Amino acid sequence: LLRSTDLQKNKQINNCLVMASVILQGLEIHFYLPETHQIIHLSGSFTAEELCVEAAKKLGISPLCSSLFALYDEFSQIWYAPNHSFTIDETTRLKLYYRMRFYFTNWHGTSLKTSHPVSRHSLKRGTGSTGTAVLDIVSLTYLYAQSQCDFQSDLAPLRSTRDENDVQLIENECLGMAVMAISHDAIEKNLPKEYLFGFETLNYIPKVLYKSISHRNILTRLRIANVFKVFLEEFTRNTVQGNKIKTHDLKVKYMSTLETLTKHFGQEVFEPSSLFIHENDQMITDSSSAADVHYKILVSGTSGIHWCKVPTEVRRQKLKLKSNSKKRSKVASHDAGEDRWTLFSDFNEITHLLIKYSVVTIHKQDNKNMELKLASHEEALSFGSLVDGYFRLTVDAHHFLCRDVAPVSLEKNLREGCHGPINTEYAIHKLKQEGYEEGMYLLVNVCKYVYHTSLRLERGCPPQPKEQSNLVMMTRKDSASNVLKLLFMKQEKHLGQGTCTNIYSGKLNLRNEDDDGYSGHEVVDVVLKVLAAGHISAFLDTVSVMQKISHKNMVLMYGVCMHSMDRKCLTFKKLVHGYVCAKNVLLKLDGLEVQGGPFIKLSDPGLSIAVLSQTECIDRIPWIAPECVKTPKALSIAADKWGFGTTLWEICYNGEVPLREKKLSEKERFYDVCGTLVTPSISELADLISQCMNYDPRKRPFFRAIVRELGHIKEQHAIPPQETDPTDFKRRFLKKIRKLGEGNFGMVELCLYDPKGDQTGELVAVKSLKTENECSNLRREISTIRNLYHENIVKYKGICNDEGGANIKLIMEYLPSGSLKEYLPRNKSNIDQKRLLHYALQICQGMEYLGSQNYIHRDLAARNILVENESLVKIGDFGLTKSIKDDKEYYKVTEEQDSPVYWYAPECLINRKFYKASDVWSFGVTLYEIMTYCDRENSPPRVFLKMIGRSQGQMTMARLVEALGKGWRMPRPDLCPEMVYTQINSCWSHAPEDRVDFKGLIKEFEILLTSENI
Repeated sequence: LLRSTDLQKNKQINNCLVMASVILQGLEIHFYLPETHQIIHLSGSFTAEELCVEAAKKLGISPLCSSLFALYDEFSQIWYAPNHSFTIDETTRLKLYYRMRFYFTNWHGTSLKTSHPVSRHSLKRGTGSTGTAVLDIVSLTYLYAQSQCDFQSDLAPLRSTRDENDVQLIENECLGMAVMAISHDAIEKNLPKEYLFGFETLNYIPKVLYKSISHRNILTRLRIANVFKVFLEEFTRNTVQGNKIKTHDLKVKYMSTLETLTKHFGQEVFEPSSLFIHENDQMITDSSSAADVHYKILVSGTSGIHWCKVPTEVRRQKLKLKSNSKKRSKVASHDAGEDRWTLFSDFNEITHLLIKYSVVTIHKQDNKNMELKLASHEEALSFGSLVDGYFRLTVDAHHFLCRDVAPVSLEKNLREGCHGPINTEYAIHKLKQEGYEEGMYLLVNVCKYVYHTSLRLERGCPPQPKEQSNLVMMTRKDSASNVLKLLFMKQEKHLGQGTCTNIYSGKLNLRNEDDDGYSGHEVVDVVLKVLAAGHISAFLDTVSVMQKISHKNMVLMYGVCMHSMDRKCLTFKKLVHGYVCAKNVLLKLDGLEVQGGPFIKLSDPGLSIAVLSQTECIDRIPWIAPECVKTPKALSIAADKWGFGTTLWEICYNGEVPLREKKLSEKERFYDVCGTLVTPSISELADLISQCMNYDPRKRPFFRAIVRELGHIKEQHAIPPQETDPTDFKRRFLKKIRKLGEGNFGMVELCLYDPKGDQTGELVAVKSLKTENECSNLRREISTIRNLYHENIVKYKGICNDEGGANIKLIMEYLPSGSLKEYLPRNKSNIDQKRLLHYALQICQGMEYLGSQNYIHRDLAARNILVENESLVKIGDFGLTKSIKDDKEYYKVTEEQDSPVYWYAPECLINRKFYKASDVWSFGVTLYEIMTYCDRENSPPRVFLKMIGRSQGQMTMARLVEALGKGWRMPRPDLCPEMVYTQINSCWSHAPEDRVDFKGLIKEFEILLTSENI
């Protein structure tokens, strides 16, 4: 199969594998066509785009297709952005490859079952129409050579396999690819049939397959060779000669097969070191919170940007397989689990990119953004230029998402109003759209020919946002329009008046779309705009625009109710607001005291200016665009850009009304002389306002460009975040939900801390005092708990001290399951004794930590052990906790307080001395409670009182001390194993020094948990 022949000298495939690997000096650009010599530059300065143009000219690739190519450094595995500048001198040693980077799956249109065929936009929709082909002949030829090289050198890895049958299927497909490639070369070289078998198959199959076959026994290799020979003969006789197949057909079939045979063919995968996805400034994906998870990003020309999680173990296995690839004998490894990709964004949803060092942030129209950190600034630029390039190829050929990767030629075209290499069909269509007046002209890039003639040029037609032309790829079908929902409403209080409208509050019943009856309703508070007499057509114009819009920063229009007339379905080609101004920007959240900034919604514009009088139009100056004052029908998206410029001016000047003191005649004169407003001090904002308020509508920037520039300005003038204390809670943001518990001096409440006021805040437990006299005690508790960090101790969140300390509140985490005292009786049937011992172990671990910090809890009991979930408990209530000094063994209490005497050790009752061992005694009582499932009939007070009898005040204390001194202890609970009761008794030694410590208890419980007797 792998023999050499006399025709080996004629082999042409895989010249890329023997390209010069040693660079003597300068910058070299290599090609995948064997007969094309590399470009060499020994000195000078060039942008990557200039070098790509030079390479395209050398190959004969048209300007239309040259935008699909870029320069690639195989050594660093980096693609260069088109604006990257190379400075070449005697120290330069750089070897680059000219490659097609921007690829669209099913560009050939032969895989109709798996994906939508991709074509260039055409005025005459149809794949057979002129100008719809994605690639020209030269580009296809080059892509074929590039893909062959990638396939045979394993740069395009084979897809993952499911089982041995799949491995065999892939192997057969690879041999079939070799048959196609050999047939292609034979036809291209016009070789006779007998020369077909002289080609060396090694040059046509992947390295991994060659290694796999070479490790098999000779009989297997001979069998494969014979099968291959028969297949090649049959393909030549029946397909190539019988159907008169051309090289173009073989190229297309070869490429379409690669799309399914290899993994992520024509797509790029990035592995960021961190990934964050934010929505409304709230993090919804956080790579820092999961150390065992990594992420991958997939960028595809036809499906957009996807991401997936990769568990560390799977990642290690893949890296190991990659590093051991030389030792593998199989064609492809069995997949440990396919990546589950989640769509983040299609390209048309992206507003702009920000690149800062190695971090790229992708911003979307729905206020979501993805922030990923890559290995280097160069990789960040590579990723940014990929997304930016696909955006231009699929959404808007005349826009860039980020200045850091913007092609120099595009910026020049935008300044000069040039359309790029659009074809004549689109140029004529554009001129007709603009009126086809004498002297009207378009600037386009010359594609093939140069004409010399004399012309009189008067008015240019620059590119417009999202303008369709043959520069844009159509990757999916047009989407259908939305249908209005069925509505019912109730009109209530009159709120005011708008332009020819009355405004009321109201209630809206939304009918469930899946409900045929009227039982499933949602009642929503709404604002109703009721039209006065007349202007119905203009009112419906506004309604039709608003019902097309669904965006979180636009006021939502639920629908329209039509009385005494037929409801009509209206279709509109463009959505224009018509009255962008500060008073139509509604503030939902001011963002002054919380992170994330303000949150606004743009309200509806009211009636269209088409129905306003001339005086009313002049009164709207300077929000109404100049071209609309005398000709209201000139209302367009460009008019909204002017209105935005004025609104931005209002924002910069703190809501000041521009031209407020001007009379109508003065306002009209302002436009007649092309007046301008005073510009703000920030030069970038001043420049943006000037661009938006350009008197030539065609020279106003695209809205995507405005968003991009605002993002850039925000990044440049970013204010360092103010250092706010996360433990400082504001009283006005605390919303009480219910009471959790109450004692003699204080109470604990469940509250929602909701600084945004949108019911998305955090549930917290708030402890407060009934009287100000106990404030010092709460402060001591706060000073204790704020220094404790352990998984089995309730987390301190902060304090609320708005009133200068007069009424301080302690904020703690909220544990919804409550304390063990309530939790155990309620869930007794679901909790076995091992689970109880788990709780005991966790309490010991928390108490051991507390003791290591020189604290004595003094109130350890089941009522103060809180349950986070069925597997985790935490120690709470540090109101009685005391700190002992390093040189002391105990703390002596001097103040009079109500004390939990039935949980106290003898030394606490007699001498008021509290040792660390005193908490061990209390733990023994707590464990007793736990082993009884906190049964009220077996609570420590009841058990003690049964023994000592009922008494009052100090007599109870005296009898309790006497009983403990005589050695009386609470008996073993019925369900408590003997070995557990032994540990309880070890906590109840009369002398503190004779008691077990928490370290010893931890060891004993760990042993008990492994015992089969529990």
